[in-house]
Amino acid sequence: MRQLLFRLCEAADGRHFAFLTDQPDVEDLFDNGYKVAYKSHDRTTGNGILARWKKAYSVKSVNYEQLPEQDGLPDGVQSAFDMMIRNLIPGVDIFFCDYNLAIEADLPICNHMMEQYRSTDFVLFSCEELIGNDPTTQPYMVSYAAPRYQNGGNTSSQHRIYCKTDAFAFCQSIHAIVVQREKDALSGGHIRTEVDSYVGEPPVEAAVAEQVINRFVEALPQYNSSVKALKAPQTE
Repeated sequence: MRQLLFRLCEAADGRHFAFLTDQPDVEDLFDNGYKVAYKSHDRTTGNGILARWKKAYSVKSVNYEQLPEQDGLPDGVQSAFDMMIRNLIPGVDIFFCDYNLAIEADLPICNHMMEQYRSTDFVLFSCEELIGNDPTTQPYMVSYAAPRYQNGGNTSSQHRIYCKTDAFAFCQSIHAIVVQREKDALSGGHIRTEVDSYVGEPPVEAAVAEQVINRFVEALPQYNSSVKALKAPQTE
């Protein structure tokens, strides 16, 4: 059985980070990656001291079974995932998401959200248990850049990073995104909240986030053939 974990954090510079996974015991890897990457950005801890989140919370879903490997991703699962992200992403600058979320297969459940939410940078990390440790199929870190906005003269780039579930890979991913955003800001490529209004909205509260991830989990059993359906109550 698995659980979804959603973690929302405010960094030392005010940026909001989100972390979504169903792998156990990886939350600390995310936190440790931030602490090292932001060491020089956190003015409150002093020189040489690891950074700290300004604010953070984590919520977990109820237990569920992953979908077994199949030829394609059911449309209903993709729709449920998209709805979950729509409710979790307001105000999020950098989103870490498990590439194999809820699925026992290498299926691209995250592609649509990267296209839709251009003002957010994404880090997709894979589960070694499912993908294996072959560097040709699970690179340590690969970074792509896409134009943040299709129209106009804005020159900023959206990061799309694929990496291992590893603290230093997370650290390098965060560092790459922060540096790119600083470069974009110098050349006028800042985030355009009038283009993507969601990024200027308040982040989701913990109680709401818990409800959102549970709704996604509750949608999975109907697409899982290994989960037996409940019998309808008998009527006289």
